[in-house]
Amino acid sequence: MEQLGSHAALVGAPEDAMADEPAIRDAAAILARAAADEEAADQARDRYRTRPMIVLEPDERIAPLLATGEQVVAVRHGAVFDRRQSVPGSRVPIGVAGDLYVTSRRIVLVGRVILSLGLEEIEEVGLSGERLLLILRTGSSVTVEIGQPSLLRVEIGAARASARV
Repeated sequence: MEQLGSHAALVGAPEDAMADEPAIRDAAAILARAAADEEAADQARDRYRTRPMIVLEPDERIAPLLATGEQVVAVRHGAVFDRRQSVPGSRVPIGVAGDLYVTSRRIVLVGRVILSLGLEEIEEVGLSGERLLLILRTGSSVTVEIGQPSLLRVEIGAARASARV
């Protein structure tokens, strides 16, 4: 190994030797997940341009929470909500995990506590890595850490568009 300033370089090592490094493998896995997520999001966008969202059968966790006429259009297991702006006196915990349901009227997180956001409360949905940022009309925001965030963003957008009609 040859020292170059404050960086170390492998001299004479084949370029693909670094592919066995855990960080490189992790980066490759992250890039593959992101590419698959983007592809799924593109397919969903194309599908929702010509057809409505498919209504899913509500499971035992969400069924008792649905209002009359409210339908489930997407489900994600293992979501983490994180409130980005503290609300003085709020009893809502900062980080909450559970199953995320997108319905025809709202987003519902069902975990040790139940959180609900009306689709009309959402001003904008942004993407940051494997997180969604939900910016609310009140000026506060919530991040949602979830698998396939790009696809979920499209699903939320389609549900919001359908709710406005």
